[in-house]
Amino acid sequence: MRKSIIFISAVLTTFALVILYNVASAYHNNQSAAQVAATVVQPTATLSPDPTDVATPTQTFLSAVQAAQLATRVVGNTNLLSAESSNLNGLNAYKITFTNNDVVYVGLDGQILSVQIAPVVVNATFPQLQPNKTHNGSHSTSNGSSNDHTSAESQQEHED
Repeated sequence: MRKSIIFISAVLTTFALVILYNVASAYHNNQSAAQVAATVVQPTATLSPDPTDVATPTQTFLSAVQAAQLATRVVGNTNLLSAESSNLNGLNAYKITFTNNDVVYVGLDGQILSVQIAPVVVNATFPQLQPNKTHNGSHSTSNGSSNDHTSAESQQEHED
C-alpha cells in the first residue's frame, strides 16, 4: 500500500510543478511583451502646424430658434407654426412656417433664401336671386295691398 501512496504523491507533485512552470513562463512572457511595446511606441517625429498655412474661417450655423427669430423680423409676423429642417434647391435650410401660411427659408449661415407670402383668400358669398313668385296667377302690384305683405312674409319664412 505504501507504493501506491508514493506513486499518487509523485504524480500530483509532477502535475503541480508543470502548472507552476507554465504560470511563471506566461508571467515572464507578459512582462517582456510589455517592455517591447513600451520601446516601440516612442515617437520619432513631432508634427507642428506649418506657419505658411492660412487659417480657414469656420462656418457658423444657426439654430432653429435663431432662424425663426430672423424669419419673424423679415416677415413682421410673430405667430410661428413650425420650424423644421428642409432642403431648398440643394441647400440645407430651415423652413419656418407661420400660422397664416407664410413660409420663410433661412440658410444655415443666416441668409434668407426664400420668402413665400401666402395669398389672401376672401370667402365672399353672393346673394342668390330668387324668381318672383306669383300666387293664383295674379301679379303683385306696388300699391301696398295686403297680398304683397303676406307674400313677402311667406317668402321670408322660406328663406329662414
